[in-house]
Amino acid sequence: MKHWRHSNPSKPPLKHQHQVGIELALEELLESKRFADNLELPTQQKVKTHLLGGFISHFKGRGMDFDEARLYQMGDDIRSIDWRVTARTGEAHTKIYREERERPVFVILDQSASMMFGSRQQFKSVLAAKLASIIMWKSLADGNRFGALIFDEFEHFENKPASTRKNCLRVLNKIVENHNQQIERLYVSPSSELPGDSGLSQTLKRTRKLARPGSLIFILSDFTQFDNDCENHLLRLSQHNEISLLQLSDPLEKDLPPSGNYTITNGKQRVAFNTQSRSFRKNFHEQFEQRASYLKNLSMKNRMRWSLVNTEDSLGQLLTNNGLSSSRGRV
Repeated sequence: MKHWRHSNPSKPPLKHQHQVGIELALEELLESKRFADNLELPTQQKVKTHLLGGFISHFKGRGMDFDEARLYQMGDDIRSIDWRVTARTGEAHTKIYREERERPVFVILDQSASMMFGSRQQFKSVLAAKLASIIMWKSLADGNRFGALIFDEFEHFENKPASTRKNCLRVLNKIVENHNQQIERLYVSPSSELPGDSGLSQTLKRTRKLARPGSLIFILSDFTQFDNDCENHLLRLSQHNEISLLQLSDPLEKDLPPSGNYTITNGKQRVAFNTQSRSFRKNFHEQFEQRASYLKNLSMKNRMRWSLVNTEDSLGQLLTNNGLSSSRGRV
């Protein structure tokens, strides 16, 4: 029997309720704006661009924020004289301003098939999308330009850095649209084969052409596609930019469930396996640890940041632990 609203032309049909933690809604990414104040973007590197923004320069100049007043020196601009201090002290003083300069902030967001998985609170892809939106809101609040590269096995989307809300909303809409299309493709109507090419490698290669020296780049992925080509592009990026690796993981990827018979599916094939073997469970755990340790050590050697982000963690927990802005090579 149809719902009464579906058969009544004077009433609109019921809206589709998305599955929280699996599908994405634009409202979720807009709501994540309230967490942006808890995030501190790294500011250690010298800024190399020439526009005003939220990162403080290492030298003083004619900027926007007052820094100090000092005695007038020959050659100082008379428009900068601090008349109040001059009147109070009887000696001419000049205002010195602190100059701020922006740097572009990029997010590389992995929405490939391996990210569409989660056994607890949410899919890795959902958490990654929320983190990307928080970084975006923080960049916008700091007056800096934000750009994004979104990829999966089928599509690649680029949005060059800009500081307008229109640009940011375009990115959020694309994140939601592409994510839900991937869910549809994998779980609802699985009909097409996944390409074998590494989308991460191609995206990192493209980022090298887009990112200007001094950019801040966040890479949100589970890094299952990480290979020698990815490492080569990443190391070249890290020579002139500040890189933060956010490795998304699920508890089931680290440790298998208790001993028993289980069946898993990727939406097309089903595989049965038994977790009774201790050696099997140990090898499974060690494979995860090896990948995480490799990325961590690579980050430490090349002055990059690395964080392991778990789908069990809420946004509040992640930002409280300061996982997005942790020190180089540190969890």
